[in-house]
Amino acid sequence: MAVIGSLGDMPFFVNNKQVKTFNGMRWDSSVRFATHNRHMKDALVEFVGINADTISFTMNLSVFLGVDPMTEIMKLFETERRGEALVLVLGSRIIGRRQWVITRTQKQLERFDNNGNLLAARVTVTLMSYSRR
Repeated sequence: MAVIGSLGDMPFFVNNKQVKTFNGMRWDSSVRFATHNRHMKDALVEFVGINADTISFTMNLSVFLGVDPMTEIMKLFETERRGEALVLVLGSRIIGRRQWVITRTQKQLERFDNNGNLLAARVTVTLMSYSRR
């Protein structure tokens, strides 16, 4: 099995029976500045802090790739609702200097069988860096 990484206890991997990976990962970071207007002078710009980073990615979950989409969706849903802080690992590297929380999941349910069982879904996960201090 080729392990690509993990989000908490949810691994991303590829083997000869299953594919559970992501694509389109985007990592956004930004900072805050305040602008102080001054009479008859240029505005004074002041650095005031760092915003929380965000990461988003899409997962294609499919029984045709050996993964039960509804089981994976419920794991993400429950983790999101608990507000659980997670470590994001890609390869052997921890991503970011903090833990991450799931702030949003968008679930596009794409294919069902004749009994209404979900066969394939596309899930977009949005994370925000988390710090207790």
